[in-house]
Amino acid sequence: MTSLFSPINVVAMVLFATALAWRIYQTYRAPRLLPNWAITITIVCVAGSFLAQQKVIVGWLDDLTGKGTGRLVNNVLLAIGVCALLIVFLGSALGPRRPGRVLFELIPLSGAIALMLVAMAVTPPEARGLALSPKLVHVPGVALFYLGAGLYLIYGLAACAWWIFRYIRTADRHLKIGLKLSAAGLICLSVGSVFRALYIVIAWAFGPSIPFLLTVAVPLVLLGIVLFLAGITYPGARARFAALRRRRQHRRHHDELTPLWTALAGIYPNIVLRTTPQGVWERWRPRTVHRRYYRRVIEIRDGLVQLSPYLETDLTALAADDPQAAAEALKTAIARQTAGEETDGRAKLVLPGGASDIESDVRPLLALSAAVSRSDA
Repeated sequence: MTSLFSPINVVAMVLFATALAWRIYQTYRAPRLLPNWAITITIVCVAGSFLAQQKVIVGWLDDLTGKGTGRLVNNVLLAIGVCALLIVFLGSALGPRRPGRVLFELIPLSGAIALMLVAMAVTPPEARGLALSPKLVHVPGVALFYLGAGLYLIYGLAACAWWIFRYIRTADRHLKIGLKLSAAGLICLSVGSVFRALYIVIAWAFGPSIPFLLTVAVPLVLLGIVLFLAGITYPGARARFAALRRRRQHRRHHDELTPLWTALAGIYPNIVLRTTPQGVWERWRPRTVHRRYYRRVIEIRDGLVQLSPYLETDLTALAADDPQAAAEALKTAIARQTAGEETDGRAKLVLPGGASDIESDVRPLLALSAAVSRSDA
């Protein structure tokens, strides 16, 4: 048994914490979706199972409620986690119209847990909670306990992997990466469970045990847990990093648009949208950053529309080709407006057409604002 703070344990615990935080957030946002609850339960159970394998935790559980409790908790939590993961896929594929098919998965789970409880009860007290070994494989209670747990894991993990491979076909590129990692982890866990089951069956059918099968099974299970956690963490982590990058970009662009906004707000104070007072926390919330950015873009566009009758050129197009000339043209238009010069009053197109999103509209505004800033320096 490895140390609680060994490198692989630390990596696994970080992945557990990241995945759990992300899933709790998703469940909070959509509490009525069955898959959100099911996958949150999966992560909690797999994390609990992982911790229940650690020597310190096993010792504490055994001292608290009796020898063998740690081993029982480990396997029961893992089985519940696998069942919850399978319900995630079934709930997503079958929808709310087929609750019976989803609830059906509780039958084999209940059978596996009952079998583990019976096996633990018939196991001699001195053998309870001990790892599977050549000396213990022929003890009926020990063999029955590990065989029951292993067979359910083989069934559940193989079914989950099958559903994942079905989803991979229709998933987008980034989600595919997470699904492939999860599938690889589940396959490793399933193969490790198969090796453990073979170890028991061969020992009981032919007498001698083959320790090599257990030697291969243990690292496969550990690798499988890490890969599975990495897979379910990847999409959420990537989404969070993308959101942080977008937030930083919006904050930077908001500041870069300040020179252009200041020039327009000075002659058209009415373009400044009214806002309600905000607390300290509200100012730094992600949606507040985006709202301030979009508001600034809207205010600038309104200001340019009002100023457009005084413009003699397309400022945004000119800003890309000749920023200095664009800044001078803007100043000339502002001077004409300030002097009260007569115009036909007809607004002109101030941004190039065909933009697919607001970010495309902002690019020429950024170039124009940078030109204004340099001309004022």
